[in-house]
Amino acid sequence: MTKLRLNLKSAFIIALILFCVHNGFAQFSSAEIGVDGLTCSACTRAVEMSILKLNFVNDVQMNLENTTGKIIFKKGAEVNLKKIAKAITDAGFSVRYLKATYSFSNSDISTSGSLLNASGEFCFVIEESKKLNGDILLTIISKEFMPKKEYNKWKELIRKHCGEIKKEIYYVTTKLSDDK
Repeated sequence: MTKLRLNLKSAFIIALILFCVHNGFAQFSSAEIGVDGLTCSACTRAVEMSILKLNFVNDVQMNLENTTGKIIFKKGAEVNLKKIAKAITDAGFSVRYLKATYSFSNSDISTSGSLLNASGEFCFVIEESKKLNGDILLTIISKEFMPKKEYNKWKELIRKHCGEIKKEIYYVTTKLSDDK
């Protein structure tokens, strides 16, 4: 019985590694951020410089008029979206939203609404089973990436079955919150 458990565990680990290697080229390419509290060019520069310190960021373009920004990630770099939120709050501001473009390669959202890949586990909220291919803009649903009031609107929809595998978990949607 112990050998069977070891073999199943080994088979799972090998399958997971092969899956990640096969999908290794799929990754986050860019992100759009909304930042609350920006009032001057010094504010936008502070946010820009804080984000540029992250080792996976290639470029940041802030827009003071719309209090938004676009982040371009380094190719092949492991992106940590939570570090972006921390960089913004460390600069003295708050995140209004974060939308990230992820390059999918014929990836199926299972009937459970979950998709495991090299970046972590995407738990899709208010999505149907479908195949994702190409660059898809994902709205990240988390306390770090939206105001508390907005997060509370989504909270009830977050699927609790996600997160069974110990990887980074991103609750996401390809739909806007107004589409709920």
